[in-house]
Amino acid sequence: MKPEFKIDVFDSSNSPLEARTALAALDPQVGFHTSRNLRSPLGIYNISLSRLSDKIIRCCDRLERYFKTSTMIDVLRKKVDLQQEVIDYIELALYAAAEHVDDISLIVKGFFQDSKAYKSSDEASQVESVVKKHKTLISASINAIKHHQARIRLFSVKIRHAGIDHCLHGYFIEGVNDGIVGPNMIFNSNNFHVISTTSLIWEIICFTLNSSRALAKFIYRYSGATQKDNQAKEDIFTKAVVAAARLPIYSFDETHPFSTTRIIISADEHGHNLLNSGIYGSLTYRWLKSVDMEFFGTSENYEGDGVTKTFQIVNPKRLGLQHWD
Repeated sequence: MKPEFKIDVFDSSNSPLEARTALAALDPQVGFHTSRNLRSPLGIYNISLSRLSDKIIRCCDRLERYFKTSTMIDVLRKKVDLQQEVIDYIELALYAAAEHVDDISLIVKGFFQDSKAYKSSDEASQVESVVKKHKTLISASINAIKHHQARIRLFSVKIRHAGIDHCLHGYFIEGVNDGIVGPNMIFNSNNFHVISTTSLIWEIICFTLNSSRALAKFIYRYSGATQKDNQAKEDIFTKAVVAAARLPIYSFDETHPFSTTRIIISADEHGHNLLNSGIYGSLTYRWLKSVDMEFFGTSENYEGDGVTKTFQIVNPKRLGLQHWD
């Protein structure tokens, strides 16, 4: 049974991140964070989460503007500045997620006097195992960008679904193979040619939720902390979830994260207004249950380097419209 997370939009003080509650209940004297010149565990987590959530929100804002700009490929091609903002914030969101991986590891390591004790702990290994399971796409993307001079490029396809025109946006990590510029071979080996921009956002959100649950279990088991009511004044992560839910949910070549993690979003009337972007395929304007689908033009945005003359045409192998059922 896949893990399930409930997020209440109308109660932003009730964080869906279980690690925040666990860390708030933790005795400050537990662990070796102070002697190892680290912030308190809750401090590390809050700063990491704030940066990650901020980048998700900013990325979703640019994506929402891009979705609303036009359903015409020719019009979108001219929005070079907005396209670059979308790319920049996809990359920043990926980097913030990668840093969150390191920050979770830092929190756990701080509970042990040295690396030997950390490496021999079964409880620590369980946290690392969950993080590793859910960070695959994030880590592969960052490694390609950092170590292979790969770049993020946008892909768009115009569709007509149930009579409604729409333009869906994905991205691919650019690479070079035998002098031909195309999708990075790291992803080709996994049949990851094109990845949905909004699927990536949910990938990061699901990674954060699952890692938080694993970290919370570690804290309760290892430290003896007892669960108590969440006293957070405001939860920026919930705002990030709201920003993501305003966008359409669909997948290209990747497996959508909802296949392994279930997210339930609850909202009152005010929350419903916050979630309502008017974009087809989003939480409040869901995909119609129809198989009527037509495909029109596509666009991939390569950038010339002044030397390379051959570029691979990019086409996803599939498109899946995800439902909020």
